[in-house]
Amino acid sequence: MPWNLLLFGFLTGISPWWWIAAAMVLGIFEVVTATTYLLGPAAAAGTVGVILLLVPELSGTWQVTIFAIAILVYTMIAWVVAKRLKQGDDSAAGTLNRRGYDLIGREAAAEASFAAGIGRVVIDGVGWRARLDGVPSAMPDAGARMRIVGVDGATLVVEAL
Repeated sequence: MPWNLLLFGFLTGISPWWWIAAAMVLGIFEVVTATTYLLGPAAAAGTVGVILLLVPELSGTWQVTIFAIAILVYTMIAWVVAKRLKQGDDSAAGTLNRRGYDLIGREAAAEASFAAGIGRVVIDGVGWRARLDGVPSAMPDAGARMRIVGVDGATLVVEAL
């Protein structure tokens, strides 16, 4: 008896609902673990189940082959989608828990006169440590309007308006 019949013979004649049940079990494990590693295998098992519904005489060897190919295809699709989502990560979602980055482009008022390019600004009633961007000709006085142009750790980088 050929090796593939010994190895995959038990799958020949199997109900497609076994594959669909396997897809559901893998999906449940994915939900519980939240790793995204089981999404491809779950989708692949579901694909084999649907194909087996359409072609009930599919051999066990073909079922495993389709399962393996489907895992590869779904994994490659997931990589492409994840890469595209990661490229868009510089949006507002990329600044989560980094409050200073949300302030870039906004205006603030100098809390007191700046000394040696370092001072404090007030924005939305909250005081922030700030440093001037570049070397200004004159240090801003208290109340001067400033624009936030960057963030350096917990220090806002500002320019006088």
